[in-house]
Amino acid sequence: MTDANFIKLTIDEMGPKLNGLAKQKEVIKVWIKGEDSSLYRVSDYTVLKSPESADYLLTLFSEGAESDESFIGKSVLFNFTINESDYFSEGFISHDDIHNTLVIRLTENFYRTEKRDNQRLLTFPHHQVYAYFKVLNEKNESNVIELKREEDKLYIDYKMKQKKELKERLKKKISDVEDLIGFRALDISRSGIAFMINNDESKYFKDNGKYSFYILFDGDIFVVRGANLVYKVDYVGGPEGKKRFKIGLNFNPVENLTKHIVDLLRESSGAGSIQKEFEDFVDE
Repeated sequence: MTDANFIKLTIDEMGPKLNGLAKQKEVIKVWIKGEDSSLYRVSDYTVLKSPESADYLLTLFSEGAESDESFIGKSVLFNFTINESDYFSEGFISHDDIHNTLVIRLTENFYRTEKRDNQRLLTFPHHQVYAYFKVLNEKNESNVIELKREEDKLYIDYKMKQKKELKERLKKKISDVEDLIGFRALDISRSGIAFMINNDESKYFKDNGKYSFYILFDGDIFVVRGANLVYKVDYVGGPEGKKRFKIGLNFNPVENLTKHIVDLLRESSGAGSIQKEFEDFVDE
């Protein structure tokens, strides 16, 4: 039983997207059930209609050393990605001898899954991801509060040397970098981030607050505006028994950040996992 949410679409609904695949010569993954996928590009999408029937055809070409012979005369599964959504279907492959290309005769059912949209990427310790805030004094907003960072295993790479290196990256785009305080992210999604804070820092994160901050993601900088506090929960296991909190913020997706996270999620889940889920789905 798959845990992906496959949404059924008709071939007519998919027409504009299939035309776009051909126009942009986009990549498509093709595989026989239970086997590894091969990469092709789409060169043409054709609809042949008669009063009795209709054929929907995708013409493919290869940029590599794919073995076309292994697909000819076989039923295949295939998928492609458009705007962060994965599309899947089935078809039957033949060979166009005149143009020396592969052709998929499509079925009329397609499926879309957006399973990974809200999936969280574990960032610690594999990625250097920080949320940088300007924390102001409540009585005088022109003064920046200097917060003392507790040192424990989670923040062991937040010592002076690493802190200096991170801020050097920020300085390239942000002039007032010395006014910022950073928190190492535990995980991140396309619309949320979680990190740890100490008891003193917790008063700056309130239920009705709006937060704008910078995300430093493995050296790349993204700007988040208007984030909301989703949760602030006690966290067991702080240094010397001191109280700590886990903070979760929700924000509107940032285009380039979203793409980066979705790409990493696909890599971390394994190249064939979503294909295997579709195999299980069509067998149900």
